[in-house]
Parts: sequence; structure tokens; C-alpha cells
Amino acid sequence: MARRSKASNPVSKVSNPVSTANDLGLSDLRLRLNFLEKENDKLIKQIETNRTKLHNLNESIQAIGIQIAQRGAPLRQKMTELDSQIHDIFNEIFTGRKLGKKSRKDIETIYYHLQADGIISQKTSPIDDPDLFEPDDADYESDWRNHEENSRQQFMRDVPKPDRDELKKIRQIFLRLADSFHPDKVTDEAEKEYCTEVMKEINLAYQNGDLAKLLSIEKQQELGEIINRDSSNDLTRQCAKVEANNDFLKNQLDNLKQQLKLIKNSQQGEVTAVFKKITRYGGDPIGEALREIEEQIAIIEQMHQFAADFRDRRITIKEFLRGPTALMHQQDMTEEEMLLDFLSQFR
Repeated sequence: MARRSKASNPVSKVSNPVSTANDLGLSDLRLRLNFLEKENDKLIKQIETNRTKLHNLNESIQAIGIQIAQRGAPLRQKMTELDSQIHDIFNEIFTGRKLGKKSRKDIETIYYHLQADGIISQKTSPIDDPDLFEPDDADYESDWRNHEENSRQQFMRDVPKPDRDELKKIRQIFLRLADSFHPDKVTDEAEKEYCTEVMKEINLAYQNGDLAKLLSIEKQQELGEIINRDSSNDLTRQCAKVEANNDFLKNQLDNLKQQLKLIKNSQQGEVTAVFKKITRYGGDPIGEALREIEEQIAIIEQMHQFAADFRDRRITIKEFLRGPTALMHQQDMTEEEMLLDFLSQFR
């Protein structure tokens, strides 16, 4: 009996290690799944944080653009009116004054130098000499909206696009969520209202390619199969699923960070940062820029009066040709360009 007892003991000792090995295997899988799920939560939160930053930055850029447009509109209108009036005065001079060939040529030269120097807007030159006035290729209306559109186009070119696997993943989750939450599948009014609201979030996330949001909805609503944490097969499958999701989320987070960096480094992003900094200390950067525009308007008003004086014969052609030389070298700047120039001092 003692021998049998001794013989039975080794069998018992052999079976214990096998059981322990299984327990260790499950324990390792549980630990790995816990790690992956924590990483998943962290990635979703980081994506939500960066998406909020991106949204707030775009809102700030748009708000500053609106402020510039609204506060600069009266001055822009005044500059437009003065510009039109100066062109009309020169037209009256050319059509209403008897001028010698040389005097007319000299006056036309002044007229088109005013255009070339940006004092007034450009018109098609009737002068035969093609070298007298060559429009500057870089002279274009660079207001805030054009700057924003140019930056947006550059941004869209630089931002990496989701790859095919990521798009496929997003669509799969969207279809699964839509199948579960479609309001037409329920009859209870309260539940139908709830499903309708959830579907709005699902559709918006799908339109934005927001994988993190779709996964967050999926987790919040406890969708998917219940995982048996005592089954190595279930744990292995769930680990693979969460790990694959995390890879997609990492890619989405990298793209989102790059989007944020691109917008921050754009002209609008830099101006917005400086604008906030100056405003925080009680400054008014737009007001400063508009004061510079008022100085520019004063120069244009001088040119308007100077041309009108010659048209009305209050000054001679010799005085007119000698002209206000200080005006001839002024360069036109829109309120947005002046704002950028002013803000550049604080960078």
C-alpha cells in the first residue's frame, strides 16, 4: 500500500505543473488584454484631445478672419471709392484737357506709375510702350480668406490620407453600429429617440473618418461578443482585435497631430497665436493694423486732391509732373497684410 501510495504521488506531481501552466497562460493573456485595453482608452482620449485642439484652433482662425473683415470693411470701402475717383479724374484729364504729345505721355507715365507702385488699382494700359508698365505677377488680392484658402489647399496636400485598410475598418465598425442602433429597428418611442441620437454621432464620426469615436461608441454601448476571460481562445481573439484597433488608432492619432502641426505653422495659425498673446495683455492688434491703413488712406487722399487740382487747373502741368514724390514710392497693403506685418514684430 505504501508503494502504491508512493507510486501515486508522482502522478499527482506531474498533473500539477500542467494545470499551473494553463493558469499562467490565461494569466498572461489577461494581462496582455488589460494592457491593450488601457492603451486603447489612452489612444481614444488622446485623439479626442487633439481633435478638440484642432477644432478650437480652426474656430479661432475663423473668428479673427471675421473680425478683420468686419472692422476693415469701412476702410476698404473708402479706399475703393477713392481709387475709383482717382481713375475717373485721370480719365477726365485725358479726355477733357488739350495736351501736347509729350505732356500727355508724361501724364500717362505718372498715371501708370501710380498703378505700378500700388497707390491705385491697376487698369489696362493704353500706352503703346509695353515696357512702361508691367504688372507685378506677385501683386494679387491677398486678403484673409485667400490666405486661408491657400493654407487649406497646402494643408490638404500635406496631410496623409487614411489607407485602404483603415477606411475598410471604419466602414466595418460603422455598419455594425448602424445595424445595432438604426431607429427603424425599434418600436418603443423612447428607445427610438435614443437610437436616433446615437445614429447622429455614428454618422458624423463615419463622415469624418473618426475611427476613435466609432470605437468609443462601440465600447460605451458594450457592443460585440462577451469575452470569456477563462477561455484562452476568446482571450487570444480579443487581444488580436484590440491590438489591430490600436494600430489603426495610432495611425489616426499621428495624422491628427500632423494636421494640428500644419495649421499651427500656417500663416493663419501663427497670426492667431500672436493675436491671442497680444490680446491677453490688453493689446488690440487689429486696431493697430487699421491705424496703418488709415495712414495709407491719407496718402491716397493726397493723391486724389493732387490729381483733382490739376484737372481743375489749380496747379500747372509743370507742378503736376514734378508731383508729390513721396507718394510715388508708397506700396499698397491690404489690412490683412498690414496686420501680418504688425504682428511679425512680436514673433
